[in-house]
Amino acid sequence: MEQRVKPSATTARVVAAAMALLLLGSVGGIQAGRTGASFMRDLEIKQPALANIAPWTDDPKTPRLARRVFLVIVDGLRSDHSYQLPFLDELRRKGVDLEAQSHYPSWSRPNYVSILTGVPPIASGVRTNFHYTPVLLDSLMDRARAAGLKVATATDHAILPSLFLRPVGEGNGKVTIAPEELEELDIDVMQADPESKTARRAPGAMYRTPFHDARYVPWPGGFVEAGTALVEEYDYELVVLLVSTVDIAGHAFGADSEEYLEATQVADRALARVLSKVDLSQDAILVTSDHGHTDAGGHGGTEPEVLTVPLILAGAGVANNTIYDARLIDLAPTVAALLGFPAPGHGLGKTLVDLVALDPDARLRRVDADRLRLLATTSTLAVSEARAQAELLEDRTLRFVLVASGSALAIVFAVVLYRRRVLRLDLRVLAVAIPAFFLVYYTLIGTLGQRFSPSLLPAQGHITTALIKFAIIGMAVQLLASLWVLRKYRSLPARLAAANGIAWTNLMLSMIPAGLLWAFFPGPSIDVPGPKTLVMIPAVQLTVAATAIDVALVLFVELIVFAARARFRYVPGVMSEPSQTNPGVDRAPP
Repeated sequence: MEQRVKPSATTARVVAAAMALLLLGSVGGIQAGRTGASFMRDLEIKQPALANIAPWTDDPKTPRLARRVFLVIVDGLRSDHSYQLPFLDELRRKGVDLEAQSHYPSWSRPNYVSILTGVPPIASGVRTNFHYTPVLLDSLMDRARAAGLKVATATDHAILPSLFLRPVGEGNGKVTIAPEELEELDIDVMQADPESKTARRAPGAMYRTPFHDARYVPWPGGFVEAGTALVEEYDYELVVLLVSTVDIAGHAFGADSEEYLEATQVADRALARVLSKVDLSQDAILVTSDHGHTDAGGHGGTEPEVLTVPLILAGAGVANNTIYDARLIDLAPTVAALLGFPAPGHGLGKTLVDLVALDPDARLRRVDADRLRLLATTSTLAVSEARAQAELLEDRTLRFVLVASGSALAIVFAVVLYRRRVLRLDLRVLAVAIPAFFLVYYTLIGTLGQRFSPSLLPAQGHITTALIKFAIIGMAVQLLASLWVLRKYRSLPARLAAANGIAWTNLMLSMIPAGLLWAFFPGPSIDVPGPKTLVMIPAVQLTVAATAIDVALVLFVELIVFAARARFRYVPGVMSEPSQTNPGVDRAPP
């Protein structure tokens, strides 16, 4: 008479071990997913140290050199591609032709802030395009308003006016906003859904832009219409013009494309129509960009073509000199010098005095004002950094202890499973199954070569998409490799025990490096990791999630195989297994 094989104690234990490893992988994958998803936002600082001190606004009392200044930002315009544009070339002939350095991370929001406040990303807290709360740093617009000047902007990019929202009290004009209220303000959601919770006003306060007139004109021809009106009305002494068509083409087609060149020409023609009536004997024009683009499209890193941007000055108050060390953070104090008011009081930039037609005494007063302002701001940053470093050391220590403790527990867990013969660490099996994912995944990332940086792909969000694609390919290869090497086991418990060994080793090789990165780079970040690290951190976190999924797939398939074979396996007479003396243990695969 035939009877169905009943599961042995070892069989039950090996299945239980597989389920425990599935649970471990699920927890690790979820945590890695959460950490990876929040990594870019953790780079942001909503309340930087400089925002907590009063701006340094001592007036150097230098003469006003220009009636009006038009500050033009051509988003995404590479310096070398700006030399093929007739209107910009005309301005160069009438003024000075220079280049400036953008700031890393070379994304738009961080460098809008660099241009308009003189504060680079490391100090402004605006490190990525995910920064969604108002920037409460002293800006060029704030200083102009304080000097009694009127400020306007025309842009086809909605974020600029709302990026610098200011709280205004209904009474004396001064309202302190609690940090939790500030964090509830999401300038991206405010534009999409003005009635949303995140768009509400803080209690007892309302918000305004620092511009007297802010014109958002995303429709065709809107920028020219709005910009021309601001030029012809003569009511505004500081006008900020932002055009984004070049950046859009750079992301879509790359800087080495006909579409990008056409977009630069479209922008040039638009600026010519807007600024052609500006009287350069009385007014000044400054043209620059927030960043460039790689040939394939993309920015965010430190590539020369991304960090080097055009800088053109022409008109009243501009001195015809050449300099080689201009930075975007130097533009705000330089514009302030042209209009005769103090530089933004939180700025870390210097007035480009060689480009401003100041007499020697006025020049010296500007230099002294810059020196005193920098002394105040850098001192604040030094104190803040020292405090933050102490907190970082404490946070890192705690996290390293947690990672070390978790790793030790995982090793103890593996020893227990190994001694119970429900986890096999066969080197011949592991040598085939384990490297499959890691070799494929990191080799694919390595094919990106010198562009292994935030600029590696056309759009910031596409980095994650590419890494996920690479991870899926690696997962597929490892799944096939694992199933192929496990097929050699004839005993079902031994096969599942070997699968458990693959699962545990995979999880440890992915979770420990991810844990160390989590411990070493806690958020919010004091500093911004370098370009390669900025990509590697989410890449390693994604490894954990991918490994967890791969472990789940391997064990799931093995459990199905195990259950199917156990269900239909019969032996004559009494129950027998391949090894009665050592249940669940089989010889290593040939």
